[in-house]
Amino acid sequence: MKIAVFGGSGRAGHVIVEEAVARGHEVTAIVRDADKAKKVLGDDVTLLVKAPQDVTSTDIADFDAVVDALSVPWGSGLGHLHLEFAQHIVSILAGTPTLAVFILGSASLSMPGENVPMFEEFPPQAEAAPWYDGAKFQYQEWQFLKTVQDVNWIGISPSEAFPSGPKTGYVIGQDTLLVGDDGQSHITTGNMASAILDELEHPTHLKQRFTLRDK
Repeated sequence: MKIAVFGGSGRAGHVIVEEAVARGHEVTAIVRDADKAKKVLGDDVTLLVKAPQDVTSTDIADFDAVVDALSVPWGSGLGHLHLEFAQHIVSILAGTPTLAVFILGSASLSMPGENVPMFEEFPPQAEAAPWYDGAKFQYQEWQFLKTVQDVNWIGISPSEAFPSGPKTGYVIGQDTLLVGDDGQSHITTGNMASAILDELEHPTHLKQRFTLRDK
């Protein structure tokens, strides 16, 4: 497959690029900073150096799949970019057969035993937390994707914790936060990358969202 990874030099994105390359796919990392990307990915990975909002339908016309691994720093006030990036990617893929994976936040999941997304139950004081801005707009990103009919999108929500770590195996769920045998909810970047490539190679969640935890 030909796969483009938005944010391909980022914490999650570079692991997705490496997993795709290891599986023999033809991968392009879409990045803002070529020097940083080469330090992270090496000199052999193909780069498209553009801001995400400047990527056009022509730029990605030949790809079988794209992955939105873009992120913004906690507390930056830039959480709205999660939604805007997704809206832009959808606009340039509309009407094409290209698969599009979006890494969503965990706040759109419900707690075990509940049927309401966690974001809708946050207390008012949560708005002052540094993570709130990102959670808010990633929740809106999920709401937006549910309205999209002309793109083959796939949403993936990580667990509550999304640490850097190796590929060790994962468990899939749908709309409820998954908790492991250790009583914690976590998915490593390695397991996330593995799940994304498994889904791209054998899609089973078109126009759906699923979630993951470490096995």
